[in-house]
Amino acid sequence: MKKNTGLYISDEHYRKLLGINEKYNLLFIAKDKELILFSLKAMEVKDRYNLSGFPKKIFFTQSQDYMILICEADYSYQNKVYVINLKEDSKKIEFSLIGEAADSYLFTIHSLSNYPNHILIGRKYSLELFNCEKREASLILPTSKEIHLVKVIEGEEEDYIAIRFVPEYQPDPNMPTIDPPDIQYYKLGKGEICEWKEPDPRTSKYFKEKTIRFINDGNQSVLFNSSCSLKQVYNHKLYNMGIRFVDYEGRYLSGNVNCFDKNDNFLRRYSFLMDTKTLMPVYVQKDGPSLYYYAKRNYLIYEEDSREDYIAIVEFTEEDHQSLTMELLSK
Repeated sequence: MKKNTGLYISDEHYRKLLGINEKYNLLFIAKDKELILFSLKAMEVKDRYNLSGFPKKIFFTQSQDYMILICEADYSYQNKVYVINLKEDSKKIEFSLIGEAADSYLFTIHSLSNYPNHILIGRKYSLELFNCEKREASLILPTSKEIHLVKVIEGEEEDYIAIRFVPEYQPDPNMPTIDPPDIQYYKLGKGEICEWKEPDPRTSKYFKEKTIRFINDGNQSVLFNSSCSLKQVYNHKLYNMGIRFVDYEGRYLSGNVNCFDKNDNFLRRYSFLMDTKTLMPVYVQKDGPSLYYYAKRNYLIYEEDSREDYIAIVEFTEEDHQSLTMELLSK
């Protein structure tokens, strides 16, 4: 692959590639308490924003018109949630503070296909369907117990939600517990959230206008591409696979896979880029850095741990495809 450019951020400070928004040609990078916007159209830094906390994670609505930014204060679990309107044609974007999320915010915030301008936010004692356009909650489900994790199973018209609560006697909600989990199930649809019986224990996620679907039922991982009637089944006992990102044109999807040996001992974590037409991996990297495919220019963007560059932007064409299978990675 031919490197187009490399972005050197720093080798002495906290820095991280947070994500890409293809609709607005923006790359988001964190450096200490600074959020850097890199224009993929002009191939230069568009702006820098000094924040009161450390930018840790971003989430986009399904429409990609709005972004949720999570900032942490002084490397603690205390966080602030900001909503950003990316549609506004201005030199300076505005950060609207909308409160705090649950301590384990990485696993409590979700975008939903059925609500393209909303974000589902798990706060400490409530679950909110937040309307980013109006900057207010459309639905609020208060809880008497503190929220630990939120999992979503997306449906064609309704979404199913599992909320795992923090045990009352557990002092640190971010530490694992061997006790049976306290889980409650809900259904989101028709403008309301209501309690629901325990659903089929499968997890499901739709991508790119519901043409790509990922299911993990505990025994195997299955990928569907309904636009070309393709199905790929993987053995879950050999690895754990997760899909993180699908490019705007739906050509490639990226994610991570954890490989295990026959004794279920952890071996290594890989990042992969997969062709959505064949559902076969075409590129992998060890140690699981974030991979993003920028369809408009056939660029592959990833974190590169070197002295010269931290983020690499390289040209990625069919000639760069590798002949791989998930089973081969597992071995």
